[in-house]
Amino acid sequence: MAYTTDFEKLKEQLNYKPDPTRLVSKQASKNTVKLYEYLKSIYGEKHLAGQQYLLSDEVEDLVYYRLTGKLPAVRGYDFMGVSSCKKTDDQVDRAIKWATECGGIVTMCWHWYAPNDMNDYSKGSSFYYKTTDYDHKTCFDLCKGVTEGTAEYEFIIREIDMVSAELKRMAEFDIPVLWRPLHEANGNWFWWGNHDDKHREAYKKLWYMIFDRMENYHKLPNLIWVWNGQDKCMEVNPNTFDICGDDIYSVKEYDHSSQKERFSYMEALAHGKLITLSECGYIPEPDKMKKDNAMWLWWLPWWGEFVYKRDGYKPVFDKDGYTVINEKYMTEDFMKRVMSHPDVIMREDLPWYDKDRHKLPDALMKNLERIESK
Repeated sequence: MAYTTDFEKLKEQLNYKPDPTRLVSKQASKNTVKLYEYLKSIYGEKHLAGQQYLLSDEVEDLVYYRLTGKLPAVRGYDFMGVSSCKKTDDQVDRAIKWATECGGIVTMCWHWYAPNDMNDYSKGSSFYYKTTDYDHKTCFDLCKGVTEGTAEYEFIIREIDMVSAELKRMAEFDIPVLWRPLHEANGNWFWWGNHDDKHREAYKKLWYMIFDRMENYHKLPNLIWVWNGQDKCMEVNPNTFDICGDDIYSVKEYDHSSQKERFSYMEALAHGKLITLSECGYIPEPDKMKKDNAMWLWWLPWWGEFVYKRDGYKPVFDKDGYTVINEKYMTEDFMKRVMSHPDVIMREDLPWYDKDRHKLPDALMKNLERIESK
């Protein structure tokens, strides 16, 4: 708790012309720089296929593997279990195995649980704010959270340090992380989001606190910063991010368009930095992206029903034991065609992938063994 962010000093440190050719972190390891150089080398020419995961069975893989024989190159996990308010889950461990044993790229977000009552966490916690229609909400006061001397501030610092410890653990395995904190900040559904002028300013202070504490206090060497504010009113200093991300869940049916309007809007906010589709429902069609010059660096469909068909929350399996693709979001033909497109990079297409050294994820191997034993 002794270290606090000196906002004026940080402002001076960040007062230089943005340089998209270099990472914003001065602590970046050789392997982190190497990944960034690779991302720059493919940007505008190719796309990394990605997929977000949550549940430990990871049955999304059964769809990809059955139809393509490959897996997406970027795997998304979440720090939602790293919290004072919620029991720890195994997502960080799975992310580490994905990078070290499977040869894939890791991106991490943070559905940040905050208490509804600072004096009693047992009364509930959530990442959804009180103004939404979601059942589980929080009344956590972000403005107090960025004000020294409050219980909310102490909570914020403790939580940043907890996540920093997990990122440091990943750094010990030399794993670069595409790090996307405070995502979808333009919306009002998260407690760090766009509720009013005061909250917008508090969000920016919180972003700088996270950046400063991880960069200058914890000196984490493995972060490639992804800013996901998605709106000009939520802009932060471009010298605190390397990639500009947009999350798009189109309400149109079978919307595999390039989303060129959103890409153009992100260009105006990116200051020449890389632009990615950090979450999506529908995967854009590669040929349309090229035609519209909307070359998202990677795409990341959300977990669950955006990939496989569900009955309630349970996956639907075919007679052979594979998860059934949810054709509301992509057909089998679409997946086969897109994942084999020359502009699309799967895990097996990554330049460092070694088929003799890199194995399939544990959950997928377990599911394949189950299918073979039937």
